[in-house]
Amino acid sequence: MPRPPRIDFPDAVYHVTSRGNGRAAIYWSDADRLRFLAQLADNLHVADVKLYAYVLLDNHFHLLLRTPRGNLSRFMQRLCTAYAMYARYKHRRPGHQFQGRFKAKLVQDDLYLRTVSRYVHLNPVKTAAARRLDRRARLRLLDDYRWSSYRGYADGKNAEEFVTYDVLKEFARDAAAARRLYRAFVEQCLLDDDAAMLEVMNASRYVIGDDRFVERTEAGIEHRRTGSDADRDLALPRRVLSIDAIDEAVARHFEVTREDLARHGRSAGAAKIVAVELACRLTELSQRAIGKHYGGIGSAAVSTIHRKVREGRHDVEQPLTAVQRKLYFKV
Repeated sequence: MPRPPRIDFPDAVYHVTSRGNGRAAIYWSDADRLRFLAQLADNLHVADVKLYAYVLLDNHFHLLLRTPRGNLSRFMQRLCTAYAMYARYKHRRPGHQFQGRFKAKLVQDDLYLRTVSRYVHLNPVKTAAARRLDRRARLRLLDDYRWSSYRGYADGKNAEEFVTYDVLKEFARDAAAARRLYRAFVEQCLLDDDAAMLEVMNASRYVIGDDRFVERTEAGIEHRRTGSDADRDLALPRRVLSIDAIDEAVARHFEVTREDLARHGRSAGAAKIVAVELACRLTELSQRAIGKHYGGIGSAAVSTIHRKVREGRHDVEQPLTAVQRKLYFKV
């Protein structure tokens, strides 16, 4: 049966899973899990990837990721290879550690990011053994499970530096209130599965999203298949765009004019920040040329904007994702 393809493009969100070869264990001790998390944290930093949620089970793991650089395949190859090498020498286990390639589905993040995070976090209480427990026992298992990002979502004291907790912003501005509401959101499906979410997850081999998102994405990748039927890889290659196309899309999204974007100064606010960042990502122009286009700012200022966006110091992630997706899918 053909395997689900991997789809790479900048600033995409993915639900990623990988399982032990022949469903065998991939973690044999807490030391193994700590080693995997250390390698995960290191690779997140090196590859500039954001991790929203994770869970480690005995024979597989789940990750919910955002890849600003469009480098999912490279990131996962480095992570899985590093851990496989560790397992090979630590436990004298030659051969493949993982069952084939990792699986990854593109996530429509504006609608499904928080529900996919809930699905990931509930994995420890959805095993065959856990399903025999009553609600109180399941809740205790969920709260006490060490190898998941859920504890950091439920209690700020357990927050981990390598996890990005942006999902909480969808629940409340106050951090304590957001964690309380997120906890209640997760506990809604402690006993009963989220049937609607499972239906969405099973509707496509490529993506998790509504009908329109699924249709649009599958249509967009239809002619980008490579490899044989038994090993199909899909990729959305880095699309080089004109700066005029970026200006048009940004102006339309923010309801400003292209002249506003080109004017010197900060009057365009977030719109100019998004335009500059997209020009850095999606054109082949130098930072000096980008700065000249957007009001004559210097290349150092362009570099500063790019760095602050990458570090999350400019609150433009949602409009940036929305505009970039429109540019990629031409909607």
